[in-house]
Amino acid sequence: DPEDFSVVVGQIAPNIGVLYATLLSLTLSVLYQRFTRIQENVSTEAMLLSQITRNLLSLFADEPEWAQESLQIVANQVRIMLSRTRGLELLSIMKADTYANLLAVVDDYHYLNGCNDDFSARQESICGMLRGELQQITETRALRLSDEASSLPPTHF
Repeated sequence: DPEDFSVVVGQIAPNIGVLYATLLSLTLSVLYQRFTRIQENVSTEAMLLSQITRNLLSLFADEPEWAQESLQIVANQVRIMLSRTRGLELLSIMKADTYANLLAVVDDYHYLNGCNDDFSARQESICGMLRGELQQITETRALRLSDEASSLPPTHF
């Protein structure tokens, strides 16, 4: 019936269009906020990792074996961040957390050398900074992984 068709076209279709536009706008807003948070956390984590690397190089300037071990751990973390999925990264954290391993290296170095007369106040300060930075980067990684896991359910689409 042409009269029923004109009711659908004139009244129902515009309402469905507004409803669809509202849903689309909400979806895009949620996804953009998620993307922005992930981007901020990745930038923060990369900056902290760069700072940790500089401090490790400074701490182990005269200790090539310690430097090699710690920088290999940093390289492993960069490789995980760039080439692994979130699930594989979580598995690697459970197996051998790179940031916990770095903290163990710093703690071992401090334990073995901290009582020596030639262990300077600068080295002591760097050890303290590294401990704080490793705590910060661990928290930032947790935020990044959490944001990566959060998304709209498939039924939304």
